[in-house]
Amino acid sequence: MKILIVKLSALGDVVQTLPSLSLLKKVFPESKIDWVVDKRNAEILEKHPYLNKILVFSNNTFFSFKNLKKFLKDLRSEEYDVVIDYQGLLKSGIITGLSKAKYKIGFANHREGSPLFYNLKLPPYDKNLHAVKRYLFLTKKAIEILGKHKDLIYSEEIPEPIFSSEILNKKLKFIKKPYIVFVPSARWETKWWPFSHWEKLIELCKDLAKNFDIFITGSSSEINLKSWAEEMEKKYPYIYSLVGKLSLKELIILIKDSKALVSVDTGPMHIAEALKKPVVALFGPTSPERTGPWAGDFKVIRSSLSCSPCFKKKCKELKCMFEIKPEEVKNALEELIIKYYSL
Repeated sequence: MKILIVKLSALGDVVQTLPSLSLLKKVFPESKIDWVVDKRNAEILEKHPYLNKILVFSNNTFFSFKNLKKFLKDLRSEEYDVVIDYQGLLKSGIITGLSKAKYKIGFANHREGSPLFYNLKLPPYDKNLHAVKRYLFLTKKAIEILGKHKDLIYSEEIPEPIFSSEILNKKLKFIKKPYIVFVPSARWETKWWPFSHWEKLIELCKDLAKNFDIFITGSSSEINLKSWAEEMEKKYPYIYSLVGKLSLKELIILIKDSKALVSVDTGPMHIAEALKKPVVALFGPTSPERTGPWAGDFKVIRSSLSCSPCFKKKCKELKCMFEIKPEEVKNALEELIIKYYSL
C-alpha cells in the first residue's frame, strides 16, 4: 500500500494531522506513506518513524520551472494507491491532481476549487467539527474506500500523535531549572493578546518564579514581539527571550520538556497538546471547538462577547482578546501546575 498525505501548512494544522498518520500506519502497518509539506514545516516531519519520504513544497515551487520540474519528478515517481488532501486549497488540489494515484480524495466543500482535482469527493464536512476529528473522519473514509475497517468511522478514539526520536530523545543544553513557556504571537494579529496583559501576567507569576523560569517564544520576523520580549528579559530576572533563537525542532524540544504552556491559538499550542503538556489556551476570534486543545490537560480562556468567534484576521477593536484578564490566566496556570507538580 502506497499512501500520500497532502498537508502543507500551517504548523498547527500539520500537528493536528499527525493522529491521522498514526491511524493510517496502524491500519496499514506495511504501507509506505509519503507526505507533501511546506518547507517551513518540513522539520517537524524529518526522520518520522511512520514516513517513507517527505516531499517539500515551497511558495515559489509553481513559479520556478526548475523547482517545479524537480517537485513533479518526485511526486510522480510513485504510483500511489491513494492521495488524501487534508489541506483543501487550490495548491493542494493541484498537487493531488498531478499525482499518480488510483484514488484522489478530499471533501466536496474544500475551498478554492480544490475538489475539481479529486476523483472521489466526500460529502461536505461539518465546519464546526474540530480539525483533528475532521482529518480523522477523512482518513477513516479513505480507509473504508480501500476496503479496511469500516467500523473505524464510529470510533471516537484519537490515535497518539508521534514525533521523531530526534525530538523525543534530545535536550536543550541551556536549560537550568524547570520552566513554563509563553507564546504571545500568531499569524493573525487578531489572535494576539496585548503586551500589557502579558506583562501583567509576568508580574503575577513572581511567586511561580521561585520554582520556574519563563521562556517567551516567537518568530524573528515579529519585530515588535522581539523588542518587547527583550525588554521583559531585562526587567524580570525569571524571564528569558527565545524569540527568533530556536529552530522548529528546538521549539518542539522546548515544549516537550516544559512544565506548562500559556499560548494564543497558534502552532506551538497544538504541539503542546500533541505532547500532552498542560496548556492554558487564549481564544478570541477563533473557536476552541474547531481548533482548540484536544489532548492532555488544558484550560481554555475566552471572552464572552457575542461577536466571538468572528474568524476575522483584521479588527479595529480587538476587544475579545483585551477582555481576557491576566488574573484569570494566572489562576488557570496555577491550577494546572498545582495539579501536576507538588509545590
